[in-house]
Amino acid sequence: MLHRCGRALPRAPALRGRRPGCLDLGGQQQQQRRRMTAGAVSGDLDPEIEALVRGLHANDVKAVVYVTGGASQAVPWLLGVPGASNTVLEISAPYCRDSLVSILGKEPEQYCSESTALDLARAAYRRAAELTPFGAPVLGVAATCALASEPPKRGEHRAHVAAWAGGGGAAAGVRLEKGARARWGEDGVASRLLLQVFARAAGSRPDALHLGLRTASGSGGSGGGGGDELIERAVGLADLVGGGGGGGGSGTDGAAAGAAAGEGEGGEGDDPLALLLAGKVRCVEFSGGRVYVDAPRPGRVYLPGSFNPLHRGHESLLAAACAAAGRGREEGAFELSVGNADKGVLPLEEARLRVAQFVALGAPVVLTRAPLYVDKAALFPRSAFAVGIDTAARLVQARYYGDGSPAALAAAFAPFRAAGCSLLVAGRAEAPSGRFLELGDIQIPPELSGLLAPIPEADFRSDLSSTALRAAGLGLAKGPGGPAGGGGGGGGGQQPGGGLA
Repeated sequence: MLHRCGRALPRAPALRGRRPGCLDLGGQQQQQRRRMTAGAVSGDLDPEIEALVRGLHANDVKAVVYVTGGASQAVPWLLGVPGASNTVLEISAPYCRDSLVSILGKEPEQYCSESTALDLARAAYRRAAELTPFGAPVLGVAATCALASEPPKRGEHRAHVAAWAGGGGAAAGVRLEKGARARWGEDGVASRLLLQVFARAAGSRPDALHLGLRTASGSGGSGGGGGDELIERAVGLADLVGGGGGGGGSGTDGAAAGAAAGEGEGGEGDDPLALLLAGKVRCVEFSGGRVYVDAPRPGRVYLPGSFNPLHRGHESLLAAACAAAGRGREEGAFELSVGNADKGVLPLEEARLRVAQFVALGAPVVLTRAPLYVDKAALFPRSAFAVGIDTAARLVQARYYGDGSPAALAAAFAPFRAAGCSLLVAGRAEAPSGRFLELGDIQIPPELSGLLAPIPEADFRSDLSSTALRAAGLGLAKGPGGPAGGGGGGGGGQQPGGGLA
């Protein structure tokens, strides 16, 4: 007996004298099967569905789709129309409990609910960000369903669908009249609802898809009485992170300049920077004219710093770090921590000033609450971080860790190593001699073997300094926290004394 996630699979129907390969399903069952598979056999697809899917595939949005409990017909519809590789990054059906919990990172209160559909859509969105370059438009789409089953379930037959685009999304739920359809028919309604939510969130089809809903007196309506009932609503970022406020669409495409300027927010609301500073999201990325909320991208190259101000040397260093890591420039981004162990949290207006520099240049930047390199490694596993020689020289000194022993140094770096991260070290000219200091000029303890690599002088050498630019009056406008607006982000993430953790 085979098992799926701990449950016995049903036995196959017995063969009754038929030729090999043929099952006796009974006349009525055979007719139902023919109806179910007619489209697949003939290659026909409902023209309305085909037009919607073609519109999706012509869109720039890249999506990850999760379905559980139903909406399964949407999968061949999406993949069966030419151009699916333009849209679909990944489709998964986390059908058993452990699979769903693994994706969500928690046990849902209800397996079929709006909140679970939204959590699943957010997980799909984060996965889409992992699979795409900085600046690519991404979407997470999910459905969780409780449909007709054997034995019949006591509760309602229903489906919940959600789409998430970082700063907001949409949710739709349908309660299906019990006994009005077989499971395949209910799955078809859920599948159509998923495509409708998907297309609207992607901006490719604003009008409604015919869902085949039933009224109390028959079919074709939108619910009521003993028929089906459909509920749709927009969901805002604050709805999901507990910041209060209502939901209105995603608004992430082309929203970077507005978010950097703080347009349209009242309190925290749906303002991603305010929510980051309040500790309600882990990171906010500005790239490609878009804003990505709580979607860290692992396996990239990051240049941490305070960027007060951003200058050509920073841009050159990031490019050199990408080359040293064997990556394309599109795989690199700047990283600014809004919190620092000795400077506190960067004020909101100061954070906006710093983000505005990157938005104006079209350069990707990720704001985090990760002041230490172990924090950065946890947020961005398998990534390389570019640092200057002075930062590297402090980080490798055992005296800053625990009892100052080599074992304490190794233990401090253990999470960083386990995350598969590394440090790329850029040199600088020594004053007043002008001699160029690089990684080979500092002693690397054997406990840190393989964690640091040089950025060759031939690839990067810059005498520009944010400190010197500020002294010359070329820094950003002063804020309420000190000479440079106070706040964090200082110098690439080391704690006071230069430690890693």
